[in-house]
Order: sequence, then C-alpha cells, then structure tokens
Amino acid sequence: MTFCINDGIVLPVLFNKSWKKEQREAFMRKKIVTCAVTLTIMAGIFCFPAHGHTATESQGQAEQQKTAVPRPAAPTGVKSKALNSETIKLTWKKASGASGYEIYRYSFKKKTYRKIGTTSKTSFKSRGLRADTRYRYKIRTVIKQDGKAYYSRFSKTVKRKTQKSDGQKVVAKARKKIGASYRAGASGPKAFDCSGFVYWVYKTSDVDTKKKVARTSSAGLSQSLKKYKVGSSIKSLKKAKAGDILLFTSGGSYSHAGIYSGKGKLIHAANARKGVVSQSVRQLHNSGTRVAAIIRVVE
Repeated sequence: MTFCINDGIVLPVLFNKSWKKEQREAFMRKKIVTCAVTLTIMAGIFCFPAHGHTATESQGQAEQQKTAVPRPAAPTGVKSKALNSETIKLTWKKASGASGYEIYRYSFKKKTYRKIGTTSKTSFKSRGLRADTRYRYKIRTVIKQDGKAYYSRFSKTVKRKTQKSDGQKVVAKARKKIGASYRAGASGPKAFDCSGFVYWVYKTSDVDTKKKVARTSSAGLSQSLKKYKVGSSIKSLKKAKAGDILLFTSGGSYSHAGIYSGKGKLIHAANARKGVVSQSVRQLHNSGTRVAAIIRVVE
C-alpha cells in the first residue's frame, strides 16, 4: 500500500507488488489525477451552498413567485362626457384582474389630485359640480389579494367642462343683444323695451321654463309670474343667480325689469338713449331705481 497526497489530503492507493517500476509510476500518476478530479468535485458540492441557495430557499422562492401579484395595468380608453351643468360621466376599459378602481379629481385650490370615489364598475359619475367649469380626472386600478391592495399607475388625464346652467344659457342669449335699440312696446329681435327684452330672451333661450314668461309690462310681468306661479321668489340680491328676473320700482308699482347676469350686474333694455346694456345694479340704485323683487324661473 502507498498513499496519494493531494492538497493536504492523504488517500490510500493499492497496487500489485509484482508490477515493474514503470507500471507502478503509471498507475500512481493515474490515481493522482483521479484523486484530484474527485476532490475538485467534492469541494464544489460542499462549498456551493455557501454561495448560492439551499433547497429550502429555492423552494420558498418558487412558492413566492406563484403567489406574487404583478402590478395591475392602468385603465385605458378613459373618456369623459358632460351630462349637464352638475355632472360629468367617466368611462374606461376593464383592466385584467381588477378588483376595483379609484377616481381622482384635480383640486385647483389645493393644486393636487384628490380621491373622490371608488367603484367596481367601468364608469363613474362625478356629481355636484359647478356649471360651465372645466375639471380634470385620472383613474387607477386596484387588485386586492390576501388582505393587501395593489395599485396600478394612473391613467392618462382627461379634461371636461360641465354644461352651462339654464340660467347661464339665458344670460348668454341676453348678451348677444347688448347694443340693440330700445323702443317702447317692442319685443325683438332688433329693438326692445325692458319687459319685451325679458320676454324675448326667455322665449328664444334653449331652456325649459315649464311655464312661459308672458309678454306684458313690468307691472304686468310681475302679476303674470305670480298668477301663473312661474318661478320662485328670491329674498335678496346676495342669493340671486344668473338668469333671475329682476323687477324694479321707483317708489310705486313695478316700473322696470331686467335679467341678472351675476356679480352684481344685470342686462336690460335701459332706455332710448342707451338701448340694451350690461350695467351694475348699484348704479340703478344710485339713480333711485331699486330692486323690488327677484324671480327665479330657471336654475
């Protein structure tokens, strides 16, 4: 028996004593090579786990990959539509695996997006908005799994302006006649007196007043609105809205009428010298003509 020494490790080697010297040396060389290869393989087997993953770790990673939730896809095909002066409807395509969606609206006051609602559907109605106002929206997908929520990136931003209110439509129609002539007894379309102007604007505006505003004098207009229960009475100018009918007095019965346009102003057929103008209500007050009644015919 002799020994094979490799990297400090001694291994016994057996060979036939009757072999010649050359046979023994060849046999030893072969054994040394075999030992070296064997030791190299064993070193790799025992050392590899220190630098890699154990079987348990690999199994755990495989299980984690099976249960991992990929990042949800953001909603696509987002569209918006103004249904009226207070509501905008949003629609989008369904995202794969979605549990629901979060809707965000931009706050110009806070200068950031704020969540306004959630839904499991692919549509949402944003209500309680201001008329004739532009809004911005974006949406993100939510996937819920094992008590946790996973969120997508936000969709592309969509912008939409609400429709004008009926009152704003009335004011828009009235503005188109600023500069028209004044003529007693006229009710348009080229010349007006004060009550004739109010009558014509409401008659030609694309609004539903349910009951029509009559063609009569300022005093008669008040009586007609009251008799046929057209509109509702507003107590103060601070609560007036665009499109409200203003009735004035100079100390007796109603003597003048106009359409409130907002921000303390009205549009009216003033007189033969001015024609149809936009004017401050305060200016009329200073001249002795004061608001005696405010009638809201449309919202």
